[in-house]
Amino acid sequence: MNILIYSYIFIMGLVFGSFFNVVGIRVPKKETLLGRSHCPNCNKQLGAIELIPVIGYLIVKGKCRECSSPISIKYPIMELLTGILFLVSFAILRENMVEYILIVMFISLLIIITVSDLYYQIIPDVILLIFFPIILTLRLLSPIEFWFDGLIGGIIGFGFMYLIALYGKKRFNKDALGGGDIKLYLIIGIVLGYQTVFLSLLFGSLIALLYSLFFGRKGGYLPFVPFIAIGSLLAYFLGNSILEWYMTILS
Repeated sequence: MNILIYSYIFIMGLVFGSFFNVVGIRVPKKETLLGRSHCPNCNKQLGAIELIPVIGYLIVKGKCRECSSPISIKYPIMELLTGILFLVSFAILRENMVEYILIVMFISLLIIITVSDLYYQIIPDVILLIFFPIILTLRLLSPIEFWFDGLIGGIIGFGFMYLIALYGKKRFNKDALGGGDIKLYLIIGIVLGYQTVFLSLLFGSLIALLYSLFFGRKGGYLPFVPFIAIGSLLAYFLGNSILEWYMTILS
């Protein structure tokens, strides 16, 4: 029975991951979400087999059947990642379904804006506006410790990023952070609470630094949202344990 449940959740994660790819690509371009997926090069509509998450990509060997142009590896990666995250989250949080729904919504948001950032270097405001009331409501229904922890975390996350943006603007006379990053941390703070919201930024910054050192190109744009997403999920699942370990060392 557990195998069936886990398989179902993983498959649903793949399906939703495919949809999140569409949302992340189309919403910034103000395109409808109702149209069938198509090749970005020749506009040929994808067939039923090609639409199967991950498997469809493997069947066509990463190329359009019509024009043979390469299909980005980002598509199956985001699908597979969504499936894995949905499954792992369920294995950890299955005793608290409200919290599980919350983290599923949070993962969904992070996947969508990661796609948008990778393709267009933007976090669509409309996506944040859609997810904000849902995540806030779920956090109030499933508090981390006290019901106001998430609210304080959201205020701290937003305020801290806003201050960084103000300092960067004054110090370098240009935007150091995008408005989307600041608004995003309002939601991240609500999910994580005030105790671990800073760990999200710390983890994300460290991973981004390591990536830029080993794989980054000088002068090129480095999307920060993927690293924020990784840092936020690490902070959510491991943050309290890390803080407890740190306090044990200090005591």
